[in-house]
Formats: sequence, C-alpha cells, structure tokens
Amino acid sequence: MRTIEVSLAARLACTRMPRSLIVGAFRQSLVNGTSFIDELYASGRIHETTIGQCIADEAGLLFEDVPEGVRVVMPSAADFVVLRGMRHTVVLTSEDTTLIYIAPSLSDLAAIKNNLPGSPEIAARLRITTPYALDQFLVSSHETALLDRAIRMVEITSAEHSAKVVATGTQGVMIGFIASSCLFTAMLNPGLLWQLLHALFSSFFSACILLRLLARHNVGSMRIQPWYPLSPSGLPGYSVLIALYHEADVVPQLVNAMRELNWPRSKLDVLFLCELDDIGTIAALQAAMLPAGFRIVRVPSGGPRTKPKALNYGLQLAKGDFVVVYDAEDRPHPQQLQEAWWHFAKGGETLGCLQAPLVIANAYAGRLTRLFAFEYAAHFRGILPWLARHRLVMPLGGSSNHFRRGCLEAVGGWDPFNVTEDAELGTRLARCGFEIGMLTTPTIEDAPAEARIWLRQRTRWIKGWMQTWLVEMRRPIRLLYQFGARRFTVYQLLSAGMIVSALLYPLMLVSVALSAFDLPQGGSAAVRRTLLVVDVINIVMGYLAFHALGRRVLKGGQSSRPVLVWIPFYWLMISAAAWRALWQLHRTPFLWEKTPHRPATAGSSDRSAFQTNSAPEPMINVSSLPIASTSRPL
Repeated sequence: MRTIEVSLAARLACTRMPRSLIVGAFRQSLVNGTSFIDELYASGRIHETTIGQCIADEAGLLFEDVPEGVRVVMPSAADFVVLRGMRHTVVLTSEDTTLIYIAPSLSDLAAIKNNLPGSPEIAARLRITTPYALDQFLVSSHETALLDRAIRMVEITSAEHSAKVVATGTQGVMIGFIASSCLFTAMLNPGLLWQLLHALFSSFFSACILLRLLARHNVGSMRIQPWYPLSPSGLPGYSVLIALYHEADVVPQLVNAMRELNWPRSKLDVLFLCELDDIGTIAALQAAMLPAGFRIVRVPSGGPRTKPKALNYGLQLAKGDFVVVYDAEDRPHPQQLQEAWWHFAKGGETLGCLQAPLVIANAYAGRLTRLFAFEYAAHFRGILPWLARHRLVMPLGGSSNHFRRGCLEAVGGWDPFNVTEDAELGTRLARCGFEIGMLTTPTIEDAPAEARIWLRQRTRWIKGWMQTWLVEMRRPIRLLYQFGARRFTVYQLLSAGMIVSALLYPLMLVSVALSAFDLPQGGSAAVRRTLLVVDVINIVMGYLAFHALGRRVLKGGQSSRPVLVWIPFYWLMISAAAWRALWQLHRTPFLWEKTPHRPATAGSSDRSAFQTNSAPEPMINVSSLPIASTSRPL
C-alpha cells in the first residue's frame, strides 16, 4: 500500500500539483485513519479529474466518465437501494460490450495492480472514473427505484404505521358510534351529556397541566456538558440530510453553517435534497462552490411532495453510519456531531436517536417571535429533557435529529404521508424498543415573524399530530402492551392532550363566560358552579404552568415579563391553527404548507446563544490535528 501511495504521489507531483497539498493529504490520512486517496478527494483543492487520471495511470487503465446511452447490469435496482458507497458498476454499451467502471479505493488499486496483468480480458473492459461521476450515474440510472422505495419505505417495513390512510374502517365505525351515542344522549338529557363531557375534558386538561409542572420541577442544568476529546481516527462516517424547497435566499448561510461542523471532511457527507423543479435553489447551491463531500441531490417528482419523502430518498444515498437532519435555516453548534457521537458510543445499540435543543435567535423581533421562542424553550429544554430522563415516549423536533442509521432503517425511515414526520418517527422508534436522548449543544433557528406564515406552519404541525395519533391508535391494546401503562398514559396526555386542549380552549373560554353570567337556580346550580370553578382553575393554571416552565428553563436569559400577558392570545392562535388543521385533515391530509425562510440578520445572537449555554470544556478541531495526536479514543 505504501509503495502505491508513494508512486501515486509522484504522479500527482508531475501534474505540477503543490507539494503541500500532497503532503497534507498524506498527513491527514494518518490523523483520520483513512486512505491517501480518500483524503485527496476530500481536500477539495485538487480537481477530481486530475486525481482520477493519476489513479488510472498508476493502474495502467483508461480514465473516462460513464458515457451516456449505456444500460446498467450491476448493481440492480433491488441491490442499489440497500447498498451504500458503491465504487463500481457494470454497464452494457449499445454494441453489447460489457464495461466495468470503478472509482477504486487504495485497496482496490492494489488488487488491480496485482491481478490485472494475468487477466487481459478484464483489463480491456475496466475503466477508471471519479466517485462523483459514478455517484451521478448510479443515481440517475436508479431514479425510479429510489423514488418508489422512498414513498413505500414505511409500508414495506410496517404498513400499519403509514398515514397514507387517514383513518381505518374500524376507526371510522368507532368515531361514528361515539358521535351517535353523544347525539342520542343529547336528545334524552343534554344537561347530563354536557356535565359528563365537561368533567372528562377538564380532568384531561388538568393532567396536561400536571405534566408541565412535573417537567418544571425536574428541569436540570442547561449548560453544554463536557465530553472527552475525540480521536479523528475513531470517528465514523456522518451524513447530513437537508431537505430544501425554494430556499435560494438562505443557501449561503446554510452552506457556511455546514462548513463549520467540526468533523473530518473525508468522513462528512452533506446532502442537499432539492426538488427536481426547484431551479432557483439548485442554482444557488451550484453558485456556492460546495466543498468536497457536499452533494446536490435532485429528488424526482412523484408521490406526496413532502420533506419526509425527500429524506427517505436521501437516506438511500447517504454514506454515513450516522445521520442527522437539519432544516434550511439551521445553524448548529460546530461541536454538535462530536457530542452526538460521544453519546452514541457510550449509549449502546438501543440508543437510536438524539435530539439537539432548538434555540430561537430572533426572539426580540416582535411579540410573536418572543412567544414562539418562549414556547420552544419550554419544549426543547423543559418537556423533552424530562421525557428523555424518564425514558418516556419523546416526540422529535423537525430538525437536529441524530440517528444511528441501522435503527432508522429498521423502523422504515420517515413516513412520507405524515406532515409532522418527526413526532411520528419518535413514537415509532419507541414502539420498536429504541431509546431517544437529548444533546446539550443547540441548533439556532429563526421563528416566523408574520402571523400568516406562523398559522400555516402550526396548522401543518397539528395536522401531523392528528395523523400520528390516528395511526398509533389503530391498535390501542397493542400500543398499551408495547409502551406499558405509564408510558401509554403520558403519551396520550401529550399527543391527544395537545390536540384536544387546542381545539377546546376557545370553547372553555365561552363556557366560563356563559356560566359566570347565567348560573341557574336550583339543584343544578351547585354542579354548574363546581364546573365553573374547575374551568377557571384549569385555564389560569394552564397559563401559569406554561409560563413557569418557560421561565425556569430560561433562567433570566430572556425576559419573561411581557410573555404572560400574551399567552391567552397566543393560545387562541394555536386553537385557530388546530381547527384549520382538522379541516385540512378531512380535505387535504397530505398538503405540506411550506414555511419560507430568510437569512438571519442577527449573527451576534447566534454566538451568544452558543456562549450562554457553553461549558468551559474546550473541544478539538478534528480537521486540523497534528499527526502525533494525544487525544484519547473512545
């Protein structure tokens, strides 16, 4: 191997390539535990064609891109969707000649040099090409198979978890029976029905408040936790999936954020998943001069146009053993991948996912963004850590989810028909026995500053929660068996509780107003007064519990005094989104209302968000370590 590396380096030097680049790639291969060839391609400072031509000269073979008009013989569609990092393909030309195109690794190159002299027939058919050219050819050749699997991935694994059917026939019968029973009872004794439903939903609402109070009581330190420095040679391949649609404006910011991720470039695989017809975003990415390992993946049309479908498509092309999902506007902490890998390494094979906290940078852009940021703080730094700490079912956020790839594939990836694919996937991981943990390194995002954009986004989220609850409750007894009584109860309070409370909140306000000014005389007055008191307590305690949780996790980092006054109005907005979501669930269940993003205007807010939560533990830059590293491997 060393002889081949020296010979290849000499050939590269003959192309007038700077000696510093060749030596740097060699040094980096020793640091990262990779090969000389991998580091040459990963450097991004040497043209792929130059490297490929030198490899071909070293092997004594022809160098060329895969020509148009050839037919793939191997891998077949069935093989391709389960293989990663293909380095060769067998094609059939129009003259019925079989050719083999290969982008060889160092070991492949050694095998070719050792065995090829004795196989002149194979040598005549063998061609050297670049990894990029080979990837592009394989993807375009298997586009239909990739798309089909992206749409059916969940159905193939477990059809009962797919939201393609909004409600099953059995669920329809049950809904009809409950509605008919309520209507019949209302005809016979409307007062009794009102009191029963009132008591039921009031108890439900009270239990949801109790969960927030429990989460507040258990809020821990929000400082970034220190972990041991990581040896680059022990780090695995990591793939970043980013689904984009009409996001040309934020491309420069996004690419810069991905460049800052502290991970060896030869082991980092960043996929920008763009719809085929999104010419603007693709052009912006091409103009950004993407470094090596950053790829534009064009997702073909077909099936639902949703983020989870794009993620499933990209998952089949991702090369890493670990996968993280980011959104277009995300600015993750540079050390986030390192912390995730440290937790995965010590967490065992059942640790399937890690969620990083999302922090809103534009909290002070207006009342709406301040409330949104407050809500995010309560959720990502209050509710979710409490759920993770007690091993309860944890709904994922739509971004900064880090997955052990094997676990993600075992559950069937994302559901392309669910418009809140993150929360549904968290539930499915829990049902399959995988654990979800929390990270401390945050990802910075921006909240919608306009009410109409906020309403569309929140409608989609709540509609997805409705889809998820209907899917999970197709077999409630089985769900109870898989979760256990405690986890099942908490899951119902979080999922159904969020939906029901959002729908009924304005009705509770109306009920309180009517009861306060129209209390009847006689025997029913005591019951009505009791329900009125319960309603008032629930509403007031709901405000206070939400405010107390957010205030506890922020700990003065953001002034919460203006927030409490506006919570009642914010909840009315959430209720409007919930009723809109219910209507869409009936009419357009798979409609994905896109949230437009704009470049951040407060870079200092990003830095302060990282710094205020940071611990003093210094992290290493794995892309610039000396050869004699003193880092302790895991």
